[in-house]
Amino acid sequence: MVRVIEKIVKEQDFVSFVNIVVGAYPGRMDGAQPTKERLKNLFMYNQSNDKSLHYYGLWENDKLIGGMRLHDFQMSLFSNMLPVGGVGLVAVDLLYKKEKVAKELIEHFFSIFLEKNIHFVALYPFRPDFYKKMGFGYGPKIYQYLVEPLSFPKGPTKKHLKYLTIEDQQQLIDCYNRVAAKKHGMFLKTTSEVSFIFKNIENYVIAMEQQGTVQGYIVFSFKKQSDDNFMLNNLVIKEFIYETPQALLELSTFLNSQADQVNRIEWNTQEENVHFFLGDVRNGTNQLIPSVYHASAMSGVGLMYRIINVKGFFDELKTRNFNGVTLTLKLIVMDSLLVENSQQLIIEAVNGTINILESGSYDVEVSIDVAELSSLIMGVVTVQELFMLSQITVSDEHYLQVLKQFFFVIEKPTCLSAF
Repeated sequence: MVRVIEKIVKEQDFVSFVNIVVGAYPGRMDGAQPTKERLKNLFMYNQSNDKSLHYYGLWENDKLIGGMRLHDFQMSLFSNMLPVGGVGLVAVDLLYKKEKVAKELIEHFFSIFLEKNIHFVALYPFRPDFYKKMGFGYGPKIYQYLVEPLSFPKGPTKKHLKYLTIEDQQQLIDCYNRVAAKKHGMFLKTTSEVSFIFKNIENYVIAMEQQGTVQGYIVFSFKKQSDDNFMLNNLVIKEFIYETPQALLELSTFLNSQADQVNRIEWNTQEENVHFFLGDVRNGTNQLIPSVYHASAMSGVGLMYRIINVKGFFDELKTRNFNGVTLTLKLIVMDSLLVENSQQLIIEAVNGTINILESGSYDVEVSIDVAELSSLIMGVVTVQELFMLSQITVSDEHYLQVLKQFFFVIEKPTCLSAF
């Protein structure tokens, strides 16, 4: 048995990959032949026209049995842009399930980005527990609000709003990327992401423009709620970007004004405190959680992060100030999948500036799995939370508070990129 992983190039191999994808995601992909043809053309077009996208396949004895799509992203990390690897559309032929095809694909994903000297990767898991065992740590939760349009505040005006078309896409990109550059965890927009917004005929794009600059926008579509009543629809927000309170309020005013034909507005957001902005945050179920907590947003876990080279990643963090802390710690990282990434580092911090030492004395020793370290570094969770949940070992508990300050991230990460 000979297995080989390489980039998918031939049209017939893309046809085979589409068949595998449709079988791997039956609830998401339509198996009709016209849909398969569109998917094949889309994959081939993406690979030829978007430098950030690459499709790879795994062949066993010259038969394609699995594949994946790799992404080259730029992520805002503590106000600096960092190259990040992404993987999506991991798919395995139904006949080859439980034969470690996905594991081989993910390991090859790691090796490709390690060769590029990229130390951090991300994915959306089909099963979080599966990828947790492979060293991926949880990213930020998402909150799904389902509120009435009148729950969105009505401001004094919406006179700066306009529709955006594909001719205006650069204005949208510029607005998004300005927000992303200042917001921890956000990825810059790729060519394919922008194309998808405007090529989807169901999408509406409305922007707030002032002095020739788009300061916020909303991408949305409508979802039918009844086969018997064509007037009963929900408005689904797919992307909501705003640079200023004024932009948010004008776009909110637009949403408020849809009350006559929209039942509820579905808003998926990683902002934990938008309930301070909305009026009635109840989701319409009238469910009470004891004692008297009204059901509002449904939450979920999705995006997962992974450090694939601990030392390389900490070298990239030398430009970050770790909250003014002075401390020397020994960091012991366990990585069961990437053995070479099971590393021990002595990190010396002086007034928040770090240096990696080859050897020497230290104040405290911290042992942690690479999954939890990935979440900790991004600011998804704190040292004290991990300690109380028995997910981290600290040699001297008296250092817990200073360790919490050392790793503390003011702003939890946000990621709007779907891949």
